[in-house]
Amino acid sequence: MRKSPFCVAAIILVLAGCATTPQTREEFKAWTKDHTTMGLYDTYTVSRRFEDVVASLQNKWQQCYNLNVTTTRTSGGMTTSRYRDTFHPQSSKVNNALIEMTLQMTTQGMVMLNKVPEGGEYKVALDVQRAPQNKAKLAWYSYVPGGWRDAWELNKQWADGKDAPCQ
Repeated sequence: MRKSPFCVAAIILVLAGCATTPQTREEFKAWTKDHTTMGLYDTYTVSRRFEDVVASLQNKWQQCYNLNVTTTRTSGGMTTSRYRDTFHPQSSKVNNALIEMTLQMTTQGMVMLNKVPEGGEYKVALDVQRAPQNKAKLAWYSYVPGGWRDAWELNKQWADGKDAPCQ
């Protein structure tokens, strides 16, 4: 049985629609916990004051994650595609004991098959909570692909007060 290219393309589009992208921060956090092969959830307790940890992380997030990445693909000396990913680091004070840090990404120059949430696709959610005995507890939620496991290790260093360079 021979299938037409149109039929194959239609099947791919239907399957792509089944793989929904988390539309809220809470959906993203739940997805990372439920999909352990593709999502990363971990916690880390820091022996530093909550305010110092938050200040270090907010500074490094703006320095390291507030960026644009342009990708150009060429074939036979001709540009075949060009798109730009823009990363949007955000920090939100929920209360005096919880700061939510979120990294989202928007893409320009590429047709996205999935529904992209407002603000962009979620890449990282980091909760920083005040803990007893002058400590802070971090809860990390991210994808595994794309170097986010390494980014988590880097964030732990920043939380510890180390001035580790951006990736």
